[in-house]
Amino acid sequence: MSVHIITDSSADLTPDEARSIGVGIVSMSIQFGDHSYLDGVDLEKAQFYKLLAEGKDSPSTAQPTPADFLSPLEAVRAAGDEAVVITLSSALSGTYQSALIAKDMCSYGPIYVVDSLSATAGVHIMVEYACKLRDQGLSAKEITEKVESLKGRIRIFAVIDTLEYLRRGGRLSALQAGLGTVTKLKPVIAVREGAVTVVGKAFGTVAATKQLLKFLSEHPIDDSFPAFALYSDDKGRVDDFLPKLREDNVLPQDLRFCSIGPTIGTHIGPGAVGMAYVEQ
Repeated sequence: MSVHIITDSSADLTPDEARSIGVGIVSMSIQFGDHSYLDGVDLEKAQFYKLLAEGKDSPSTAQPTPADFLSPLEAVRAAGDEAVVITLSSALSGTYQSALIAKDMCSYGPIYVVDSLSATAGVHIMVEYACKLRDQGLSAKEITEKVESLKGRIRIFAVIDTLEYLRRGGRLSALQAGLGTVTKLKPVIAVREGAVTVVGKAFGTVAATKQLLKFLSEHPIDDSFPAFALYSDDKGRVDDFLPKLREDNVLPQDLRFCSIGPTIGTHIGPGAVGMAYVEQ
């Protein structure tokens, strides 16, 4: 009996990464004006940020439907296998609820659904951990228990380049966003209890980056897991950030790179830089 690991496209795994570790991906939908795209299928990250920069339409996201999850789950049932589904945080999307409904529709016992309470590379870390446990021969139930134990230690901190996309998403008033633009106020955000939260503000990118490094020092990285340097559209932001990680002695041993995809990029916009990792 095999164990299938399934996630949604908000985990920001590339198609090659998903294939290499044996993960099924259910895509989120991204809407630009009258055009609807499937994340990672007919909308790549570079194309998304190009459309975002053009500014003709503000994007919106839509969760996968229960039917989107039902198809791979029915394949699991037909094979007599097991499955662990790890979704985007329920505080950010209804994706988790869609997966639960699909599980009920499938009426098949050995399917387990995990609310990651995370996003982007935070979900990626959990998915990769689940795959490692699968390859060690653990059952879906055992994998779920271990992933549930890990998820409270996932940390995401990032500096956002502009407040405009937070304003569009209703997280800031127009007045606050306007003030931030004038004063070059940069927010530092975190994913806490599954939601995106502003945890600091600073005047200018340099000061905001110092705050970000402070959070990384206060929540040290567990080097037994991979860590991800996050960026939205500009990998050069990460290249500028890495020497500062080294100087502050918080550079992870297993550091990888992750471009933030459309699902989260819709809300934070271009120019973001940050870290996703497991805390000690």
